[in-house]
Amino acid sequence: MIKLNSVSANKTIIPFVRVLLLLMLIAYIVFRILYFLGFFMEDINCSAEKVVVKENKECLISDNGYRFDNSIGRTDEKAFEGKYSVKLIPESQYGMPITFDVPKGGEEFEASVWCFEQVTSADSAGWPYLVASVGLQFWKGANDVSDRKDGWTKLHFKFTIPPANYTAPVVFYCWNNTKNAVFFDNLTIRRKNIWKFFKQGN
Repeated sequence: MIKLNSVSANKTIIPFVRVLLLLMLIAYIVFRILYFLGFFMEDINCSAEKVVVKENKECLISDNGYRFDNSIGRTDEKAFEGKYSVKLIPESQYGMPITFDVPKGGEEFEASVWCFEQVTSADSAGWPYLVASVGLQFWKGANDVSDRKDGWTKLHFKFTIPPANYTAPVVFYCWNNTKNAVFFDNLTIRRKNIWKFFKQGN
């Protein structure tokens, strides 16, 4: 009797397992197709138009709710679009910083920013940069111009973080490495993020 029950149970379980495995395979294939097509790509756009106060500090906020670490240099003197941009001067070189998680390596990023250099010095050394870094373990800076419009230039780069045992988070920021004032606007960061649909805010 025990043997018959065991055989009957096996006949019931085996088809169920097969169906479950088939559904898992289909789900995996669909996921890979969507991933390949860029369905999980996320664009983080900061135009310097929006600010939020967090922990008694004013921070820039992207159009889709990501918080930048501060609003240093925010100004209405000049803008590529809208009313505001971030003005960085030699005495205050860094702006529009945003911090992500500690990477595992292999993460892909693409980013761009528009900048306008206001000549205030005869010294023409240095360049505006768009930078991504992971502590002292990784650094990537873009100063190549990919587009121009009305005196503004667009800096752009695309890269993959190499595999390593990282201990610091990924940070993006703008860097004015010139003797002049530089305005930065419309910073866009594009990355793959399968959790973007569950994001509650940053």
